[in-house]
Amino acid sequence: MQAVVFNSMLILLPVIGAEVLGAAFSGSAFSDSPGIEAIDQTRKNMDEAFASFAPRNPADRYEFWYDVVDRELSERDVAAAHGFLLAAPQMLDRKDVKELMVAADAERLDRADDRLSAAALRKLPTAISLKYEEAQVSQRVVDVQSGLVDAAETPVEVAEDAPESQGGLEVEVSSERLATETRFRLLGTFQDLAENSERWLYGDRVDEIALKITAIGLLEAETADGLSDANIRAASILKSALRSRRLTDDFQNYLSQRVNDALPDSKLRPALEEALGELATVDVRTERAKSAFVESIDARGLQRLESDLEQIDRIGTLTSPAAAVTLLEQVEDASDLRRVRLIAEAGGDRAVALVKQSGAGALRTADTGIRWTLEMVLQVMGMTAAGLALIFVTWSTFRRNIRKKKKLEPMGA
Repeated sequence: MQAVVFNSMLILLPVIGAEVLGAAFSGSAFSDSPGIEAIDQTRKNMDEAFASFAPRNPADRYEFWYDVVDRELSERDVAAAHGFLLAAPQMLDRKDVKELMVAADAERLDRADDRLSAAALRKLPTAISLKYEEAQVSQRVVDVQSGLVDAAETPVEVAEDAPESQGGLEVEVSSERLATETRFRLLGTFQDLAENSERWLYGDRVDEIALKITAIGLLEAETADGLSDANIRAASILKSALRSRRLTDDFQNYLSQRVNDALPDSKLRPALEEALGELATVDVRTERAKSAFVESIDARGLQRLESDLEQIDRIGTLTSPAAAVTLLEQVEDASDLRRVRLIAEAGGDRAVALVKQSGAGALRTADTGIRWTLEMVLQVMGMTAAGLALIFVTWSTFRRNIRKKKKLEPMGA
């Protein structure tokens, strides 16, 4: 009997231990909103990672640093270049760091990161500094044209020959019109959605996931609140990543499952077939298709998808929409998405630079800590009980064998 218990405990302990370790470090127990301790520890891990990139010889560090900045500028990745500017204190030698921090303290800017990046920019060779400023302007233009940023944030020029009485009105109208156009340029319009839905029904080559993400983004745009705006931005980032095929297969499968849960084919396809089956004007068909999408939404599935959209929007807010796409390239599941969110919280654009330098390994710097749940507590208690039982059985067996041996000794004599 004791042998059976002993063998059972030997089998049970590794199984429970593996489950506890898996729950603790797989990311399944991570909080969607990382705490201060997790952010601080992740920031320290990122500092160590950037320091490890630099050459051991202090004399080579400056050249290596501005080489990686120049490399990212050549690839038109402004966010990564900015991240390496912010990582200068970890990548340069002590003398250069001391000069850099003195120069940063002399800057008249509000944010510490802005002061540091401005000082680091002046420490670069002149040619690279000019290249950085040109790349910034180019990236801003690309983001506005692609609809990834709001054109209302971009200054609108007024013609010099415009009448003074109409100048202010022209600025207001132009800004509002551009904001409206660029906000939906990536998502398209409901008319585009209706046309693409019809093509999807007829079996044409239409990206079903992109179609549903577009629908969700456009429907969210109908609601004027902060949450819907976040979902619109996240949908635009996702659609951009899908178009450029920069998502991993695993994450694309995960995303497909989430989107299909929010807009299941079993509801959507029949609703669209009914809405678009009869001849009607373009406006009527557009409204019918819109209603079909609204009626097909699964509230619980949409709520789960919105939790991921919130993470993606936060990543884009902490960095930039284009940088968010770069970070999403390393994501394979929901745990990775929260890890990317954490390194973005801890480092901003430094997260982009870290990913560009070490790829998926950058996600290992995310230290989310362990979030104790009732299940984990019960598993630890079970493992402790199994361990105590194993010790008891071992000690009982040992004592019994020792006693038998002592009794046999006189008989042998």
